[in-house]
This record gives sequence, structure tokens and C-alpha cells, in this order.
Amino acid sequence: MQKILVFVRFSINKKIVVYQMNKTKTWQEIASNYKEGTIHTGRVIKMFSYGCYVELEEGLVGLLHLKDMAWLTTNLKPIDFVSCEDKIEVMVLEVNEEKESICLGVKQCTQNPWVGIAERYPEGKRVKGQVTKVIDYGCMVLIEEGIEGIVHVSEMDWTNKNMQPGHLVSVGDTIEVMVLDVHEAKHRMSLGLKQCLPNPWRQFEQEYQINDSLTGKFEAFYPFGLFVKLEWDLSGIVYSSDMPNNLEDLKKGDELKLSVLSIDAERERIGLKVISTES
Repeated sequence: MQKILVFVRFSINKKIVVYQMNKTKTWQEIASNYKEGTIHTGRVIKMFSYGCYVELEEGLVGLLHLKDMAWLTTNLKPIDFVSCEDKIEVMVLEVNEEKESICLGVKQCTQNPWVGIAERYPEGKRVKGQVTKVIDYGCMVLIEEGIEGIVHVSEMDWTNKNMQPGHLVSVGDTIEVMVLDVHEAKHRMSLGLKQCLPNPWRQFEQEYQINDSLTGKFEAFYPFGLFVKLEWDLSGIVYSSDMPNNLEDLKKGDELKLSVLSIDAERERIGLKVISTES
């Protein structure tokens, strides 16, 4: 039988270390003994920022990547899961005879929590979770062990679409969210925070009728008209065709007397007409 030497290289403090594997098995035999999907016990021999090496038998080492250590690894490092000399159960994910390498996984030894996720968390269901990460475009929320969903910034507040997520939530907060979309195959869940709060657009729709009068505060001019700040922090629009010609001197915060022309709560739009400026 052919005797082979296999070398695994890794670095310690920027120095290259060679881990020599002196085996009498060919990689064809190794692939036969360690078929993909089989579970084995190994020993952690080296930690990395992205994973670790696991010795399956004397001289035979496989790579366990961080992403395959647990179903959820947000904000975690390999050291949060294993340490050197730990004996762990791993599943063989791939044996590459050409590259003479073995890829291993720990999370695959347990049930995938995403299986059946759509049945457990149907769209429209309200759930409580813990904020695990705040990012520029939203936040991540832990729903159950191994299941994390994202709340996009556009789903955090009814009236402020470009708010800073960190102004509303912090890591560790327990919040109520609504399931908006679930993709089991891609392990993705979209959540909404504002959907669990009163909808001011619906409130306005219930409070006002077409042609009702109300007051608002001037916000800004645009080529097509102007925006007015209303109650519940809503903004309404006055199109140029519905504006009188004496508004050039308006300053932000000036009050206007208005009439309701249209209400579309679904599209979050309120059409208004200027009756007069408040004296």
C-alpha cells in the first residue's frame, strides 16, 4: 500500500507551522471511510478567526468553518463555540480528493431550525424577540434559538422612513415585531416593527372625510407643490394646482388652513388644498 505524507499549513503569530500527517491511507480510502453526511468524533487542534482544525484520527485533519459551527453565528467567534483539545461531534460535509481536504460541520449534526419555519411563523404573526445587532439599514432580531430576522429601517416607523435605527432600538431590547416574509431555503425572515404600532395613516382616514377642514404647518416647497406637517407626525401634499399665488413668503412652521382632497392610507398619501394662511 502506498504511504503518503500530507501537510496542513497554518500560521501562529505570522509564522508558518506545518502539521504533518503520516498516513498509510490513500485519499480514495479516506473518502470511503469518511463519506459525506456521516458523523464522527474529532479533537480541536487549532483555532482561527474563521474556524478551527479538527483531527479526526491521527494525522487526519479537517476544517470546521465558523458558519458551520451553529445555525446562528451573528456577532460570534469560533472561540464562543469550541476550544483547543475539545472533543466534538462533526459531520463530513465534503471530501475533496483532488485538493486533499475535508470540510466539517457541527450544526449539521442537529436539526435545522429553519425547517418548517413558515408553518411556525406565518406571515402576519406577531412575536417578541431580542435585538442582537443594530445596523445602518435596520436591526437583527433573535426570534428563537438559531432563528434571526431583519427589521428594515423602512419597517421601523410609519412616518420616518430614513430614521437612524439606533435612535429607536438598542442591542438587548425586547421588542414585538410582525412576520412579513419568510424564505426557508435562504434562511431569511423579514420582520416589521411599525406593524405592531398604531398606524397614523389609518387614524387620519378614520378621523377625517373629504372636504373636511384642518390646519397644518408648512414644511417645504417642491417643484410639484408643497408639503405640510399634520397631526400624528404625518405629511400631506398640496399640489401646485391647488395652491393660491400668495405663498412665496411662507417660512417653515407657518400655519396653513387646509381642506382634505384625498386620503390613501394604503399608499400613505394625503392630498390637501390651501384655503388660507393663519394670521
